[in-house]
Amino acid sequence: MNVKEIIDIMKEKRGVTMSLFFEHFQSASFPYVLTPFDTRYNLILVACFLLASLILIVGYHRNPLEREKMVVVMVILIVVLEVLRQIWAISMGDYLFDEMLPFHLCGIQVFLMPLYLKIKSPRLLQFIYLTALPGALAALLFNDTVFYKYPIMHFQTIQTFVIHTLIAIVPLFILIYTPFRPKLKWLVSSLLIMFGIMGFAWIVNYVAQGNYLFIRIPPQDTPIEWMANWLGNPGYILGMMGLVIFIWLCMILPFEMASLKKTSVSHPKRYMRKN
Repeated sequence: MNVKEIIDIMKEKRGVTMSLFFEHFQSASFPYVLTPFDTRYNLILVACFLLASLILIVGYHRNPLEREKMVVVMVILIVVLEVLRQIWAISMGDYLFDEMLPFHLCGIQVFLMPLYLKIKSPRLLQFIYLTALPGALAALLFNDTVFYKYPIMHFQTIQTFVIHTLIAIVPLFILIYTPFRPKLKWLVSSLLIMFGIMGFAWIVNYVAQGNYLFIRIPPQDTPIEWMANWLGNPGYILGMMGLVIFIWLCMILPFEMASLKKTSVSHPKRYMRKN
């Protein structure tokens, strides 16, 4: 990325009129669209990283009560951004039930995060941590919603990258600034919740002919598509679940090991071999 490319992008932004800013990709002809890891897309990733860093830095200088309020504000913003997306989708006049419902892994956080703020369940928080953080990071890196469809200066593009940044930051913020730690004993609960949501998504996909949770068709230019090329369809779903469990274990086991190490230091006699 050089200065000339950035200047060209700024010129292109002026070419996107306000009417095109809200147009759906199927009814508009954009002068350019985002493609995986092009210069425009890399600029968005940098902006998302700066936003996430700013939130974490601000949180570092706050007390526990203020941090809790920050989490509430972020969750409210996530809900508002999704509501705005739904209003935008409805305003187009032909609501796309196969595309616009919030039933992807990140979309369901609109329901799960407010529910957690209400009931404060650590098992639910662990499920949010296990799904929101990797799901949002995957969406930021392999965004099927905007790739080959929308330009950088479009409502859907801005909404998508801002909301996924916030979805990733909420569990990370809680993990860094609160006593919460994921536990291996809650993994079964997380899997049961995941299977229940997948069952619901399958029904929605069948009725609306959608692809929620990507359990009907592998999304283009993603590791899931590579998996489908190897395992076929629907074989890739088993591979996808295996990958999910592996990622979840990687997100849980370091904390389990740290907890065991801390316990062994605090109570060494429990771990001494009896003579």
